[in-house]
Parts: sequence; C-alpha cells; structure tokens
Amino acid sequence: MLVPPVAALLSAVLLPAALLAGCAADAGGTGTGGTGASDAGFAEVLAIPAPTADYAWYPETVTDALPSVRYVDGAGEAHASELTTTGRFMSWEPGEPDHPSLEMIDLTFEVDVVIDSLGDLTMLEGSTVTVHIGIDGSADPDRVAEELLALDDVVLFLNHVGPEPWPPPEWEIVFDNAFLGDVHDDGTVTWPVADAIAANNPADAHPEADVTTLDDLRAATEERTIDVSGG
Repeated sequence: MLVPPVAALLSAVLLPAALLAGCAADAGGTGTGGTGASDAGFAEVLAIPAPTADYAWYPETVTDALPSVRYVDGAGEAHASELTTTGRFMSWEPGEPDHPSLEMIDLTFEVDVVIDSLGDLTMLEGSTVTVHIGIDGSADPDRVAEELLALDDVVLFLNHVGPEPWPPPEWEIVFDNAFLGDVHDDGTVTWPVADAIAANNPADAHPEADVTTLDDLRAATEERTIDVSGG
C-alpha cells in the first residue's frame, strides 16, 4: 500500500507558523560574503549561513534531528527532518538560486539505505533524487560541487521541496546544510559542516555530534518527544 501524499502526511505533523518561523529560511540566508569564501573548502562554504540563520528552535544534537523525534510546543508538533539516508552524490548542475546573493547547485544523489523517515520511504533505496544546496554567492560552485562529489558515502538529513509526486524527487539538507555526515570506510561518521560552524564561532547554532558511527545513528531512531514550548 502506498504511503499518503507528502502534503497530507505533513499536515498532521507541522507546528504552528509562529513556532516554525525560521525553519523555512533561505538555504543560504544573507551569508557573510567575503572572508575567503571563493577559495574555501565545501564545509567552510556551507557553514557561512550559520551566523545569520534565524530558527525558532534548533536540534541540539545530531540525533535530535532524526525524523522519529517530535518537537512540540503545546499546540502542535513538527520534525526537524523527513528523511535520514546514506548514499552518494553522483553528478551536479547549476540551479536557480532563491536569492541574488546565493549560488545554487543541484546534485543528483543516489539513495543507498534509508535509516529513518516520516512514513515509509524505503522505496527510494536504489533510486536517485535531486538535492538542492544553496551556497554563498562569493564561493566557487564548481569547487564546492566537486568536493561534494569526492566524498563518496555520506549521510544526509533531508526535507522535501516542491509539490508532489510521491515519493518526492527534490530535497534539501536541513538547517542550512549542517546535517551532512561524511561516512568513512570503517563505518565512522564525521560532521564537517557542523565542525566548521563550531570552528568559526562556537556560539553559533550547530548540532553536537552525539553519534560517531552509522550503527549508533541507527540505534538512535526510537520515537521520542522534545518540548520547545519554553514553559
């Protein structure tokens, strides 16, 4: 039996607009421009929007962003991501940026294993989807894209973009691309964008790496609730 269309699925889980005011922010925010973005590595480039991103709440750890985790404020609920999956970037092409200060790269991503998802998205395994990544306009999109293609296996926390069909063919990495893990041959995972955010300014919002292997990440996919009402 097919899962329901994504719009119907999300209508039951989205928080009120006031709580999620920042969660649909531009993929690149206003950026910081300058500061060597043109010759920076991909992690440093993707970390640029962090100081200007405006979110009503932010997952404190990597596992707090799993789809199985609910955020509630007393009037509704939401999830930080819809899909957590391993895979690899296969190719890329320039995309249409949402803001004049941004560049957009559209990467073809081959889905390997779905670790966690809202609804059953295992039908994506073995297929390809498009992942949109917005970067600072002063960065070199060719360099960033080629470095992402060179990563081999990665783990991504994703939300879909655009309307149906089901399953969604277009996605973006949640919270300004911070939730991207580099999967190494021994199964360990590092979080280069989160590390770059912390290196720039530890006070900026970024997820703490509470898992360092794919096995740890799989073991953390139990349903739980985080109250962000502040009460």
